[in-house]
Amino acid sequence: MAAALCTGIAVTVAVVPFAAALTVLAAVPLALLVHRHRFRVVGAAMVACAVVAFLVTGSAGLSVIVVAAYIGALIGWVRRLGGGTPAALVSALAASLVFGACAVAAMAALARLRELLFASIAAYADGMALAVGSVPGGAVAGQWIRDVVASGLANWPVWALSTAAVAVTGSTMIGWWALAQVLDRIAGLPDGHKLDGDPDDRPSGPVPVVLRDARFRYPGADRDALHPVNTTIAAGEHLAVTGTNGSGKTTLLLLLCGRAPTSGAVTRPGAVGLGRRGGTAVVMQHPESQVLGTRVADDVVWGLPDDRIVDVEGLLGKVGLAGMGDRGTGSLSGGELQRLAIAAALAREPGLLIADEITSMVDPQGRVALTGMLTGLARDHEMALANITHYDDEARSADRTLALAGIHHEARDEAGTSMVSTAPAPSASSAAAAPWSSLPGSVGTPLLQLDGVGHEYSSGTPWASTALRGIDLEVGRGDGLLIHGGNGSGKSTLAWIMTGLLAPTSGRCLFAGRPVAEQVGSVALSFQTARLQLTRGRVDLDIAAAAGFDHRDHARVSRALESVGLDPALGSCPADRLSGGQMRRVVLAGLLAGEPQAIVLDEPLAGVDAAGRAGLLTLLTDLRRETGLTVVVISHDFAGLEELCPRTVHLSDGGWEPVTAPSIGSGS
Repeated sequence: MAAALCTGIAVTVAVVPFAAALTVLAAVPLALLVHRHRFRVVGAAMVACAVVAFLVTGSAGLSVIVVAAYIGALIGWVRRLGGGTPAALVSALAASLVFGACAVAAMAALARLRELLFASIAAYADGMALAVGSVPGGAVAGQWIRDVVASGLANWPVWALSTAAVAVTGSTMIGWWALAQVLDRIAGLPDGHKLDGDPDDRPSGPVPVVLRDARFRYPGADRDALHPVNTTIAAGEHLAVTGTNGSGKTTLLLLLCGRAPTSGAVTRPGAVGLGRRGGTAVVMQHPESQVLGTRVADDVVWGLPDDRIVDVEGLLGKVGLAGMGDRGTGSLSGGELQRLAIAAALAREPGLLIADEITSMVDPQGRVALTGMLTGLARDHEMALANITHYDDEARSADRTLALAGIHHEARDEAGTSMVSTAPAPSASSAAAAPWSSLPGSVGTPLLQLDGVGHEYSSGTPWASTALRGIDLEVGRGDGLLIHGGNGSGKSTLAWIMTGLLAPTSGRCLFAGRPVAEQVGSVALSFQTARLQLTRGRVDLDIAAAAGFDHRDHARVSRALESVGLDPALGSCPADRLSGGQMRRVVLAGLLAGEPQAIVLDEPLAGVDAAGRAGLLTLLTDLRRETGLTVVVISHDFAGLEELCPRTVHLSDGGWEPVTAPSIGSGS
């Protein structure tokens, strides 16, 4: 993302007249990378920036990237070493002399190019002098311009060195100031998903890992995120970690990955070995953050030594992605990305695999298969498996359950938390496929209408792939519709089309008789990945921005949070301090506070605990019945959806699956 921002600024500087001052801003994203990441990350970003900028604008964009990289590397490195403004100024002066010396040497070696440059400068100065001289009393000023430029060109080594010193030092200090503003803004935002580096040079030995009264509190927080944990995870053991949203499950993951507890102790026989063979492998809640390769097969082996032999096709087959090695990762659904992340983790042959709600985006059949496969690997290969989950069947398949009870309670080795039950997929209903006007109780025209909707990604290219075809659907005011199907069946594509964020390549999608793509926002959408929908740094700001009211209306923020079962005190909490389930509920709070006529929920229950699910479903059902809110749910989880969604359709390979039996709610 930082590289993309830098490239965008460089292209703007190259094509927009008088935009050269923005070069300093292009240095800030690269400086941030230098400050926070290893140099190989920075190097890759710089190469990517340079290549794209050169392809788009030629040498002009490339020169901007070179200057931005120079300034960004300098200020980022000084900041990384803990230096202040004086250190930055001294470093800028020293760097400017080096830059100036290089410029002088280049100009001395390239005499003909130097003469051409000087002739251009002289002509420009002469034009300015003529323009100034044409003004009454300006002749003296015009002659002064000619004399100054002539003197500078006659003593060009001094002129080049001094110009470079002023330009580089000034640009560096402006970049330093800009970087300081960025770092100050993000200093209070903890990166809850960042895994600490492993300075331990011992051989990998993550298990058995012993936690004794291990607690953790994030910097600046007024309470512990993880309360006392006492447990041991042995080699070959499958441990299920359960608990409500916010009880500390992901924080426990961080301790197992090497982060030091704020009190208590975590001991293991060797190094954590994060990402190393035989060490610790992690699959996070948000798989898109772990996918780095552009091709599925490349991502499985990303970062492994060149001499490491991996059965890529075998691993892909184990996780349900057989034959997809040549697919682009950008075309994968959320569930398919999750499977890919698991395959990449298994390629490291870990001693400890930590799975953070890895089946939340996977269809029911895939959930059973993945859980069984991981349990078998744990037993057969002496791999410890710590599976963070809300599902009852996954917890039952484990050797032992560690229940995190949350604030003021100690974790215990028992299944004491209310779990999410699994339910069989409902059959598609004949009512779902029928025109809205023909359904019992329907009044007027449908609110949402899809006629022959189809969509093809990368249409007209060799990489074209069909996501949807021939979708006919009518959804009325106050209707409740469940859309389900396997991973990659086109559910999320359909959600984006129904909300106007994606125009279909064939057919039409109407809202209240007009194309929904022309009235984006009329149909609210809850994304599959909730974090991507939180665009502000604080919970109250996010809710107010989504609903369109002033964030200082604390009573309205509190009502929105309470409506989705969250403590109003979370309004002042940074968004990055929330658990995955809390993020999902905050997004829904903002959408519902805006009082939409229709809402599409893409996997709204993923990562939400049992109590939270029950509260959300009750809230949505009451809103549908009492206010006429139209609700479309796209989900792999079906328990409790009967009242909210009386109608059901099933997507398979981009099209409707034929009706086989009445649905769970076909009587309505």
